[in-house]
Amino acid sequence: MRKIISSKVSCDEELLELCERLSRLNIDCTIESKGNHVKIYVFGYDKDSLNENYRAVMNLMDKVRKKYRKDKEGLYEYHLSELKYPVNKNLVIDALKTLGYRVIYLEDENAIKTDIDINKFNEILKDLHELYQELKFSNLGSKPLKNLVVLVSYITKKPIDDIIEEALEKEFFREEEGRIVLNKDINLAKKVLLEGDDGDKDIGEEG
Repeated sequence: MRKIISSKVSCDEELLELCERLSRLNIDCTIESKGNHVKIYVFGYDKDSLNENYRAVMNLMDKVRKKYRKDKEGLYEYHLSELKYPVNKNLVIDALKTLGYRVIYLEDENAIKTDIDINKFNEILKDLHELYQELKFSNLGSKPLKNLVVLVSYITKKPIDDIIEEALEKEFFREEEGRIVLNKDINLAKKVLLEGDDGDKDIGEEG
């Protein structure tokens, strides 16, 4: 038994991701593409297995589509468990908001809706991930502190070590038993440390 799903893709990247993720679904299906049109043939041994496979493929297509195409509010949707680069949820949301993008967190889906396209989104994730890797051997005590340092470094383009030194000098952080811990309100620390940048606040206006 089989069902046929006919759809369109917006770009080659969407088609490639759809093909790659269908191949990992472990479902009996085939895909044909011609230009931006795709046909997916879904198979099943009986009606129940066919319907189950069909729903799984439709759900996958919907997820992929939302990453590449805006909804009526002009927002894309990205599931945080499927990020190209592993970045802490709060850091991703904070960075996008600081850059001036619209961000809605969907708790039930563990996804965010935002007005940034997937290429720019992945570029930001890559930069945040690389900065976070620099903290692997730091003595920063908690994840919120690490997120703050990475965020400020990313926005201001200052080196990680300079941000930590500045936070210690201004007594937002303090050293305690060989670790650096928060000394004052983290939101105040973020505000003051970000205001020390060169005013490059128009980054988020792209896309």
